[in-house]
Amino acid sequence: MEPNEVRYCLDHYRESVARSAFLKTETENLAKMIRQMKDTLVENSVSITQKWSEMPHGCEVGDPTARLAQRIADGDTPEYLREMEAEMRKKLEEYSRRTTMIAYVESWLHVLNERERYVVKTQWLEGSTWRELISGFQEQFGDIYSLQGLRKIRNRAFTKICEIAR
Repeated sequence: MEPNEVRYCLDHYRESVARSAFLKTETENLAKMIRQMKDTLVENSVSITQKWSEMPHGCEVGDPTARLAQRIADGDTPEYLREMEAEMRKKLEEYSRRTTMIAYVESWLHVLNERERYVVKTQWLEGSTWRELISGFQEQFGDIYSLQGLRKIRNRAFTKICEIAR
């Protein structure tokens, strides 16, 4: 992975976590709706009965219920269900990409020492300002670091992450 791809993953980590949670819920709901619609389609096809009337009818004997049931059994689905399934597949693909990116970022953090991990998590992943990072770092570790010192820690951490991601 190139350094610009690593930077992209780090910069978009929070967005990916939120989006993947949304996509998971969305795909579960879509799958439930599709399942219910298919069940309803089958129930409706079975419950269709022949209506007797005094109207003349053709001489061909037919069984529309059996034809519909056979189409469903063969996997023929209406257009609206195919569209919903295509939308669900698209969302599942995006969910897969995002969860993979999240897994990469979380695995990269294991190579960092405690201070580097704190700087990367706080500044990059959580989006804190440098001022918040400086005060938080002092509270966490008891050391006073300047902005340049914390940038050096972040850059050293980024270099380690890039080496792992190659």
